[in-house]
Order: sequence, then structure tokens, then C-alpha cells
Amino acid sequence: MFEKTETYPLVARNTTDAIGRAAADALQGPIQAAYKEAFQSIVLPVFEKGCQSMFQQINDSFKQGTHEYIQQLESHLKNRKQREHDARDPLIGQLQQLVDTFQSSTDQLASTVTASVRSEVQHQLHMIVGNLQDSILTQVQRIVKGEVSMAMKEQQAAVTSSIMQAMRSAASTPIPTAHLDYQAQQASILQLLQQGQLNQAFQQALSAADLNLVLYVCETIDSQQVFSQNPCPLIQPVLLSLIQQLSTNMATRSELKISYLEDAVMNLDHSDPVTRDHMSSVLSQVRQKLFAFLQQDQQGPLSKRARRLMMMLQGLVSH
Repeated sequence: MFEKTETYPLVARNTTDAIGRAAADALQGPIQAAYKEAFQSIVLPVFEKGCQSMFQQINDSFKQGTHEYIQQLESHLKNRKQREHDARDPLIGQLQQLVDTFQSSTDQLASTVTASVRSEVQHQLHMIVGNLQDSILTQVQRIVKGEVSMAMKEQQAAVTSSIMQAMRSAASTPIPTAHLDYQAQQASILQLLQQGQLNQAFQQALSAADLNLVLYVCETIDSQQVFSQNPCPLIQPVLLSLIQQLSTNMATRSELKISYLEDAVMNLDHSDPVTRDHMSSVLSQVRQKLFAFLQQDQQGPLSKRARRLMMMLQGLVSH
């Protein structure tokens, strides 16, 4: 009985296994086909749709994230650019200011240098031309002065010689020669004055060609005493010679000389041949001497009389 009991479960298990294997073998194909069909028709489309949705969401999220990142990046770059621009503007302004300052300084320096060079060149040219002009003018003045001085001396000598010759020719008595000494001349002149021979006294003093003798006569006898007489006791050649010799040096004994010159000039006779021939040159010489005298003593006590005498001489020369 026990053997029978133990054999039955073993047979049943084997049968069951065989049935199971047979069922499994029988169902394996349909199940696989069913699974495959279900996977292809249900799972795969759902999975594909889910993947598409997932990828779409990922794509949208990526696009949105990328767009936001780009916006943030652009905003960051814009802000950074603005900060750099803000930081750069003062530097650019300073650089531009430095450039403008440098340009202005360069222009000013160029103008200053140009003006300085032009001024220096003009100054040097002016100095060279001025020195050349001064040199030429000095040479010309020296030559002209020498020629004029020589001509005036020659003319004065000729006029003096002519007047002296006329004076000697008009003398009624011989004039003592110049070999007499100064004291002898004075004594002879004084004797003539005491005798009232005024013309002879002046003739002798003038013929000696010694201004001191002429002044001695003028001091001994007052000009009013000589020229108040009518007619004038001095002949025309004596008057011309007296005017000429008294004007040779106006710096000394000026008052005495001007007094005699005033009266002597007023007594010139324009109709006399000797006076007519020599008056212009003699009076021109006197005017030059008076002008030189006034240049040295413009405000002196005799300046008015000297100017009045110059005007008188100008009128006589122009007459």
C-alpha cells in the first residue's frame, strides 16, 4: 500500500510537467505573437509618442533655456559694454582733450615760431638796411659837408677878398699894414677914433683880420654913436666886412655883436654896387651863424633879438 501511494504522486508530477511543457510549447508561439503584436500596436506607439512628447518638451525647454540664456547673455554683454563705454568715455574725453590741447599748442607754437622767425628776419634786415643806410648817409653827408664847407670857404674867401679890395680902394688914406703889433694897432685906431675918423678906424681894424681889434673898436665907441649919424660914416664895403667878421663867432660877446649887427644891417644900401653883389652871401652866412647860436641858447636873454635879426636878414635876402 505504501508503494502504491509513493508512485502516484511521482506519476502525477511528471504528467503535470509534461502537460505544462506541452501547454508551454503550445502557448509559446501565440503568446510571443500576442506580446509582439501588443508591443508593436500598443507599447511601441505609446513609447514612441511618449518619447516624442518628451523630446518635444526637452526641445522646448532647451529652446526656452537657450533663448533665456541668450537674452541674459545679451543683457550681460550689453551691461558690460555699457560699463566699458562709461569707463572708456572719460578716457576718450581726456585723450581728445589732450589731443586738442596738443594741437592747439602745436598751432600756437608754429605761429609763435613763424612770427618770431619773421620778426627776427625783418629785424636783421632792418638793421642791415639801417646800418647800410647810415653808412651811406654818413659817407654822403661827410662828402657833401666837405664839398659845401670847401665851397663856402672859397666863396667866403672870395667875398672877403672882394670886400677888402673894395674897402682899400675906397679908403682916402693908406691903411697901416698888418705887420704892426696889436698894441700899435690899438693906439693907431684909438687916435683915429679920437679924431672922429670912424670909417678909417673900422677900416684899419677890419683890414688886420683880427676880431679882437674889431671888438676893441666896437667896445670903444657905442653903436648908436656910429649909426645915429646921417649919412652913416661907414662906407658900404666897411659895413659888409664888419657884418661878416662880427658873425664869425656868436658864442662870445654876443650882446655887443648883435647890437652892432642890427644897426649895420639896417644901414646897408641896396643900390650900392658892392652891397648888391655881396649882400646875399654875407647875410646868408650871418643867418647860419645866428641859427647855430640859437640852437645852443634857445631860451637865453638874447634869443628874441637873435630871432628878430634872423627874420630881418631873411627879408633882406629874399628882397
